[in-house]
Amino acid sequence: MTTEPVWVEVDLDAIEHNLQEIQREFAGRSTLCIVLKADAYGHGIDLLGPVVIAKNIEMLGISSNREAAQLRALGFTGRLLRLRSAQPQEMQAGVHWNIEEWIGGFPHATTASAIATASGRSIPVHLSVNSTGITREGIDVSRPAGLAELRALASLPGLDVRGIATHFPLEDQQDIRAGTARFVDEAETATSVLREQGATSRIDRHCATSYAGLTVPESRLDLVRIGAALYGDTTADPKRFRRAMTVRSRVAAVNGYSAGETVGYERTHVLERDSVLASVPVGYGDGFHRSLGGRAQVLIRGKRAPVIDLPGMNCLIIDVTEVHGVFPGDDVVLYGRQGGGEVTSHDLELANTQIAADLYTAWGRILPRFAVGSAARRPALAVR
Repeated sequence: MTTEPVWVEVDLDAIEHNLQEIQREFAGRSTLCIVLKADAYGHGIDLLGPVVIAKNIEMLGISSNREAAQLRALGFTGRLLRLRSAQPQEMQAGVHWNIEEWIGGFPHATTASAIATASGRSIPVHLSVNSTGITREGIDVSRPAGLAELRALASLPGLDVRGIATHFPLEDQQDIRAGTARFVDEAETATSVLREQGATSRIDRHCATSYAGLTVPESRLDLVRIGAALYGDTTADPKRFRRAMTVRSRVAAVNGYSAGETVGYERTHVLERDSVLASVPVGYGDGFHRSLGGRAQVLIRGKRAPVIDLPGMNCLIIDVTEVHGVFPGDDVVLYGRQGGGEVTSHDLELANTQIAADLYTAWGRILPRFAVGSAARRPALAVR
């Protein structure tokens, strides 16, 4: 049992289950890219990497050179795709790990070409196009200037175009269908231009994420990029996938207070009745944002208890008046299951007014992480 004040548990059995469901759904139809960016959405490449690699996945999605180095050190010899545009310094260093780079426009492509030429090695790249209107990077093939940039890009030396890609701005089936249709047309145009300029590698078209791939079959093209479903945090067929992360702490102190007292910083909460309050050693310094104060709920003794104060750096206060017998050392679940209750991703989204990943990717990278489940007890996977 850990003595940490707050920690993350990662259920490797849930990861194995979700990966099995993903492979059943997509394998054999599209190349499968399992997304481990942002340190596996905060779940830890050190924990998940061995599990995923053991399933013979062809491609892994990453965001940083550090993640690429970790996966290579764990023995992954397959394809690595960076799922964002890299800075020049990153791209130059990334050649060592044979990263397939996401190209975010013509100027970015010229940088990649210069790095490839200087290194004496071609760089495998995936060209981003703005077919879905996310408008954050990528060439707008619908504009004459965009087509001109595409033709110029196709003639740059040192680039081995392996894919044409886009990303959806929202999880809406109608929007995804429209974006997919436009992407298919523009990808065909881009492929024709690249072939005219002598491109010979296989060029994969890809736009599908977990939600798109699971709800809009036509978005499943040559390659699919699956992240959220691996971690059990997708609104697409949610009962099929198991949430893998639990965030836990313990009660530190318990006290009774009188009606009329104010609680915590800024006196944001006034007790309307005589109350029993418990302090939990978690705060904004641990990634539990102040925005959650007065909005979030936690589980204690299988029951929900509200966070009533504006959290401090390493402390928050919960009202346990209705939860009888609370004592220092009692288990507190901030995200996940306890008994028959659960703090879900939807609960976090309501409290934080942002997607749940806005919180749990940070929790997983800030807090100590521990693997749980039968898979964690296998010698090859028993890593912290």
